[in-house]
Amino acid sequence: MLTALQNIIVKHWRGDYSLGFAYWFIGVGLTVAVSIVVTLTNLFVSSSAVSSSLFGSILVVLCSLIVPLTIWQLVGIWRSAKYHPSEGGRVLWANVVKVMVVLAALRAVLDFAEIGIPQFQEGVDLMSNGDAVGTFELRVLNEGKELELIGFIPFGTAQSVREVMRRYPEVEVIHLNSKGGRVSEAVQLYEFIRQQQLDTYVASECSSACTLAFMGGKNRYLSKRGILGFHSASLPSSTNETPTQLNDEFKRIYRQHGVSEQFIRQAVGVDGASMWYPGHLELIASRVIDEVVPSERFAASNAVQQLQKTWQPEHLQQAPDAALVNYWQTVVDNLNFLNFTNPQQCVQYLYPHWFENSLSLVTVLPTNLYSAHQRAIEQVIEQTDLQPDYQVRLGSKQVLAQNMMDSIERDYPNYPHVLVAPEQYKTQDKLLCSATIALYESALRQETVERQAALLRYLAQSE
Repeated sequence: MLTALQNIIVKHWRGDYSLGFAYWFIGVGLTVAVSIVVTLTNLFVSSSAVSSSLFGSILVVLCSLIVPLTIWQLVGIWRSAKYHPSEGGRVLWANVVKVMVVLAALRAVLDFAEIGIPQFQEGVDLMSNGDAVGTFELRVLNEGKELELIGFIPFGTAQSVREVMRRYPEVEVIHLNSKGGRVSEAVQLYEFIRQQQLDTYVASECSSACTLAFMGGKNRYLSKRGILGFHSASLPSSTNETPTQLNDEFKRIYRQHGVSEQFIRQAVGVDGASMWYPGHLELIASRVIDEVVPSERFAASNAVQQLQKTWQPEHLQQAPDAALVNYWQTVVDNLNFLNFTNPQQCVQYLYPHWFENSLSLVTVLPTNLYSAHQRAIEQVIEQTDLQPDYQVRLGSKQVLAQNMMDSIERDYPNYPHVLVAPEQYKTQDKLLCSATIALYESALRQETVERQAALLRYLAQSE
């Protein structure tokens, strides 16, 4: 058997086989066979609890075999084509095959550079260092009715979830709070969640591969403080597939649940190094989520929430009056402090687009001011039920705003012009910040909370 295999290898390498046999059986046929082996390997990895070191070994072995195999195939076919005319074959057929060999060689070089080398490097890294994606934590909540996943999705995540579910079969909801990880593991989680008919819920952030698992939910819930992040697949990856194939997997799962094509194109069109966080209204309209719910709907999560990513411009229009007024009061408190300590930072807070970097409030504000501002943001997010068909009604707001500006002009004659054309006062930090503070303080001094909120909505809508 071994001798026969060696003879085949040597005979093809020398070009001793007929061109038809070399091209169709060793070229096309063997390529199809290798593709089947790779597909079966992917199925094995996806359906088994494969360790990171074993998976790394599989990657290294496959990459190490495919390169010499491809060279052997192409060289043998080229030589068979070279000898084909002297054996009575047609010159045209021989030349066509040579062109095909050159094109195949160029494609092989590109594939190896773009896919093979990253896969091989990841395989070596997995063998020597294990899975570098990150760790995860599983917590059973609400007397065994909810399960929370916090962290990343490395190899073994799906198996760990299965084991916990065997011990707690009453689980009905799985919390997914993850920035992503291995696509193969996320697909396994997706299939398991669908099989168990679990609801999925995100309290903080579910991004990248995590969104695949999230789509498996019988009902898909997102906390008012939660976000979903989307981008294109990138290598190194968790399988032997190309980024295009991985994106096809994302598309397949999204389409299976009726997600709009426009949303899918946007999601997989984002560069793998970036992230797109669509708003809650867009997620509902695109059928990615079923409902946005208060955080009290499910057991409390230990996940860190990214409030700045949850915040939407619509919050400043649709928030309840009291929560909105409280939020703007904290903004004014922040402005007064910054204008006193560093007016330039005050302007940077108001007009971040004028600066290369946005201001980090946690580093420049006292703890009490920063904490109060964060609590105000939380209240607005939690108490606001965003509506897609919300209509801004100006009514008497314009009259109230004009009266307010007239009052400001009587006390500070130059402030109205500063507020109308702030870009002309970029170098006068103190003046620009003071005028803005006067505007919002005037709105907050109105007689009733209703009037305060009405003016603040008008100002936010006019920005």
